[in-house]
Amino acid sequence: MQAISTIFPVFFILFLGIYARKKGWINHEQNNGLKTIALDILFPFLIYHIVAGSVLDRDIALEIIYLIGVWIVVYFLGKIICRMLPENLRDLSPFLLLTCEGGAVALPLYLSIVGSSYILNLIPFDLAGILINFIFVPTVLQIRRKDELKLLPLVKKVISAPFVIAALLAVITNLTGLQRLLSQSSTFGSIYENTMNAIIAPVSGLILFSLGYSIRLKKGYLSSLFKLAVIRLIFCSGIIASFFLVFPEKMDSPVFSLGVILYFYCPTGFPVPLQIREILDSEEKEEFVSAFISLFLLIALVVYVALSFYYKQLPS
Repeated sequence: MQAISTIFPVFFILFLGIYARKKGWINHEQNNGLKTIALDILFPFLIYHIVAGSVLDRDIALEIIYLIGVWIVVYFLGKIICRMLPENLRDLSPFLLLTCEGGAVALPLYLSIVGSSYILNLIPFDLAGILINFIFVPTVLQIRRKDELKLLPLVKKVISAPFVIAALLAVITNLTGLQRLLSQSSTFGSIYENTMNAIIAPVSGLILFSLGYSIRLKKGYLSSLFKLAVIRLIFCSGIIASFFLVFPEKMDSPVFSLGVILYFYCPTGFPVPLQIREILDSEEKEEFVSAFISLFLLIALVVYVALSFYYKQLPS
């Protein structure tokens, strides 16, 4: 029942997006406007809130650095392997191999099994995903534009992006203790929390609605969809296996290893389709991306049910 209560809202909002398209409630341009609101306006606040409120110790830093390196390797290997896909999908497919959706999928599923006291187990994975989605991906897209290969303009565009500014401010306020003072303030603490909650609450819903709007399964790309799904499953299984080698002590803990397995079988991070929108230059590509993420939502649910059953069998 916990799996249904967690996953149902995700699929319900996806369905609303599908239904909105069918009924013509919004058009393609309006859907793009939703993406802009979610990514450029609201998402930087979410990034700040997560990073500023996290415990940035040495172990977390190692996990973040390791995962950043892993995702970069996955991207470049993916570019090679994805050559087996149709030409119109080769540019966007490697990006769909990157990151996992923690906030809207992995985290609530994980906490429903082990409890909220273990929330910090997955936070470093999301922090690495944020850096990949909002620094590495934009950098790769900038380099793809052959007329913008100069280093200075590239660096300027990256560091002036709202989400990068939000992440930098979050690190500064976190390390200096300003964020802790703000959160614990009897005057401003509740104002900050309530304001952030109001800003952050619509983010996942807007992204899911937009993804649902774009879903339209077509026989023409089903073969490519499943091929790319197999590629992502292989890469994510490799990442999970690598954790047993690189972080053996942590993986000895059933609670931590369960989180690793569940997290990396979750769908591509929801910000990815918004970040690569400039190469989603046709409705068919948008439909492919949305269908791919929806497929992995189902995979995540299956993995969740299996892990939930396994965890209940462990001695308390």
